[in-house]
Amino acid sequence: MTQRIAIRDAVQKEIENLSGYSFPPPGTTEEIDSKKLPAIVVGFATENTDHEMYGGTSRQLDMTVAAVVKTSGDVYAALDQAAADIESVLQDASLEDACDLFLLSQTEFALDQDHPLGEVRLTYSAKYSTEPTDF
Repeated sequence: MTQRIAIRDAVQKEIENLSGYSFPPPGTTEEIDSKKLPAIVVGFATENTDHEMYGGTSRQLDMTVAAVVKTSGDVYAALDQAAADIESVLQDASLEDACDLFLLSQTEFALDQDHPLGEVRLTYSAKYSTEPTDF
């Protein structure tokens, strides 16, 4: 298992402590339908790599934690609550020491104009290092 998968799985484990949400398996959106909303999906966004002397690397993996909600009321209020729920669970998460640093870096909101649906996507930056190769 790669460090990326270890971080993703640790985030998924923390998020699954939230009640009132469904959790499709990481890496898929096939199991999301309107009957299973609100739902939270964990995934990757980007990874930046800085090469260190002697073969190691310093990496910054951007993880996305997206909540999809459906409501007949104020969609923004539902999205704001989902974001607050996610942030509260991940605020001080140790992620089983899967990374050196884990911080919220961006939050995006989107609405489906044709349906009472919305998505809030929180991007977290996870920093970790790989071991240098021996010479």
